[in-house]
Amino acid sequence: MNKVLVIAFLLISFTGVGQNPESVKSKEKQLQETAVLTWLADLNEKGLEIIGDSLIMGREFQKVMNDAEYRKLIYPETYKWDEALLFLKNKYLKQAFWIFINLYSENENNKQLVLKSVLAYDELLEMDEMMVNSFYSYCFMDPQISVIKEGKPEIDRPDILEAKLRNVKEIVSYIHVYRKQQQEVANEE
Repeated sequence: MNKVLVIAFLLISFTGVGQNPESVKSKEKQLQETAVLTWLADLNEKGLEIIGDSLIMGREFQKVMNDAEYRKLIYPETYKWDEALLFLKNKYLKQAFWIFINLYSENENNKQLVLKSVLAYDELLEMDEMMVNSFYSYCFMDPQISVIKEGKPEIDRPDILEAKLRNVKEIVSYIHVYRKQQQEVANEE
């Protein structure tokens, strides 16, 4: 067994020495690009999607469904800006956008802060899609809306679900108005 480890170590050492530094940098760059593409794919994935007659559950939806500790992070007793900022800092954007959705209707100040934040991110991402994706990733397991029975969410507060959906629609409509205004300004220049 020890001989196998020594041989493996030597092979790894010689392989590393024989590699071109540019080749190593190229592989690192490919790994970074793959990580970014995976992150973007996860960000763009809908939690639930109906394709034909099939209901497709995304990875994030399944994670929330199956991990009680993770659910506690996504659905705190009280939604706070600190939590949203922590998610943003750690590049968990979909989760931060879910908190935005929940903070949006609390008061006028929150509404303005959410809109400013979302519009700032719209320079980088398709925020109308991101907000919808976040909503469909998290709304059906929200303890304010559903209870999980036998591993499946059952909606017992459709009124709250509809209120949060209205918030998303309102945010999305502001995004569309903002984009139109930006396009008009660009056309005038």
